[in-house]
Amino acid sequence: MKLMVVDDEPIILNGIIRMIQKADTPFTEIVGAADGIDAIQKLAHFQPDLILTDIHMPELDGLALIKHIQEMNLCSRFVILTGYSDFAYARQALRYQVIDYLLKPINKDELITILHKIGRTIQQEQARTIEHDLLLLKEHILYNTPYEELSLRPEQLQPLFPYPYTTIIVVQACENEPPLPAERLEGIANALASISSKIYKTQSRFLRQTILIVNGAHVLSDAELHRLSGAFIHTTKIQGSGYCIGASGGMNDGISLRNLYIEAMASLLFQRYFGSCGLTVFKQETQNLYSSYDSLVHYIEHSLLHQTSIEQIEKDMQPILLYFSGDIDCHSKLREQFLVCIGLYLQNVNLTPEAIWGEQAAAHLFSSSGAILEDVRVAEILVQLIRYMRRSDNQQPNVHAIDKIVAFVEQNYKLDLSLDAVADHVQMHPNYISMLFRKEMGLTFLHYLHTYRLAKAKQIMQENPEWPINTIAELVGYENPRHFFKVFKKFENITPGQFRIENSS
Repeated sequence: MKLMVVDDEPIILNGIIRMIQKADTPFTEIVGAADGIDAIQKLAHFQPDLILTDIHMPELDGLALIKHIQEMNLCSRFVILTGYSDFAYARQALRYQVIDYLLKPINKDELITILHKIGRTIQQEQARTIEHDLLLLKEHILYNTPYEELSLRPEQLQPLFPYPYTTIIVVQACENEPPLPAERLEGIANALASISSKIYKTQSRFLRQTILIVNGAHVLSDAELHRLSGAFIHTTKIQGSGYCIGASGGMNDGISLRNLYIEAMASLLFQRYFGSCGLTVFKQETQNLYSSYDSLVHYIEHSLLHQTSIEQIEKDMQPILLYFSGDIDCHSKLREQFLVCIGLYLQNVNLTPEAIWGEQAAAHLFSSSGAILEDVRVAEILVQLIRYMRRSDNQQPNVHAIDKIVAFVEQNYKLDLSLDAVADHVQMHPNYISMLFRKEMGLTFLHYLHTYRLAKAKQIMQENPEWPINTIAELVGYENPRHFFKVFKKFENITPGQFRIENSS
């Protein structure tokens, strides 16, 4: 954890820093500042978890420094230091949510006790932050929601993934099967803990998937993955038990977690359609498969939204084929990759090949003995898929569905809402909700959720000008005040503190 100590008396400043360094506290990174101005300059490069600051300093006193730092959202925890017992200052400090205050000369035992107490609180808050960031990450991985829409910066992932390699494992429950039972999931996580440093797990009820994200010093090998699946999923009986597994891994640098997920799903579906065992690890034989998949999804959704004619779809087949690897003499690989991408799309809109083509036709289409995939066959597959999606879309009462979703958000905006939570309530697939919002309202679901929450936050700030920003953030559904600050600044172009000042005048 990071600590900043601010005091204009060098002897006291250095003495406090040495006192903390010699003690066993959670604060391992400590920076000193000679006064309030020096502190503000250093905060541009050092964002502490806690600030210890003297009150009486020239140019910018401690309370004015705290107010400025809070408005800039640079730190939210403060302990003040003062040379005498001034209760007027103490009362004013309470308005700024100062945690505690210490009288000079500093009592070492009292200081260390306070640091340990605050350290435990910070650790609990960090655990909640990680849980929240994982929820946002789930939205990115499963539903391809951009980081910027989630107000999640890539650098925020560094604490989650400090090691150079990440492997994503997807356990897919087949139709009518529940996600992986909790005891088996815990067994896999425990086994992974012996060979990896960080393990995160999440599940999607709608996709019937369990996703394990493993971060460590190396990509999990085929042997390690098969050993894990054999021990806890019973690979030899996996088809009978209704589960398939896919995995993909690589270096953190330049590799999107969404891409690893797509590769893991591609491996899983390839094995389901063309293989015989339960687990497949992605091979780099098919370069940039996720780009091919994203291009196919974009084309399908564009066709649905713009009512592209069937004749035009048939004309578009040749450009679509260019997105897939392989040349004219590589029909088999091309066919496999195209069908895996179709399978990925169906998986992500909660459909199966059998629902569209029927059991016998789907078994023939998605099998190693299927006919060679020629251009006309590609056209037929996409035409049938898009026709089915249009029929399903026309059967959905869109206006009623939007009203139901909006009502749910208005009643539950204080909760940590996600697409999965909303989908569970309205009984619609998360991807369909996203597409429905874009089509009917011209914005994404998350954009609407943020807009509604911020409207509530501004109303509370105007009605209760003395309430702390952190409290308001929690009241409108943001457990992490820094996340609230970033979202507010992005949508309103000013900070919450600046909004409050402008409206108070």
